[in-house]
Amino acid sequence: MAKRSGILVGTAGVYFVASQLAVQGLHAAVTFGNAPHVDILVGLADGAATLSLQVKTSYRALRTRGRGENKHPDHYEWDVGARSAKLNQVDLFFTFVDLKARSGELPDVFVIPSQVVYRYFERYFKTGLGRWRYHPKVDSILQYKNNWKVLEDYLSSKDKSIV
Repeated sequence: MAKRSGILVGTAGVYFVASQLAVQGLHAAVTFGNAPHVDILVGLADGAATLSLQVKTSYRALRTRGRGENKHPDHYEWDVGARSAKLNQVDLFFTFVDLKARSGELPDVFVIPSQVVYRYFERYFKTGLGRWRYHPKVDSILQYKNNWKVLEDYLSSKDKSIV
């Protein structure tokens, strides 16, 4: 098998998220790098409301701690980058994708408002970190795991035609 490419891992995440949005009945337009800070534009079927997604993908995001019988899921890891970490917009959401390596399982997607990610990194803004990684504890982001309702609720709140 060929060496794993970071670009292909990222592409896999973007297309997986786009497919899952379509399953949810939402329009998903992949920007192919043509929109700064936006990987997918998402809208209601009638176009009444939209939002932007930043997709971050890891080949294997889940990390464990301990050994033997004490081994347990501890946290996830995704590279984010300084520019993305500083995004703090109401209509921007992050989708963190764990491809789960070659487990044979479907990837997990964590749908998180940009404000939550911004608050995570806020303490680092003045430090000049070289590598910006999102390391949430497993329990701290369970509410966002495969929770597409986060996006549906936001879009519904923007849609003035829903009575």
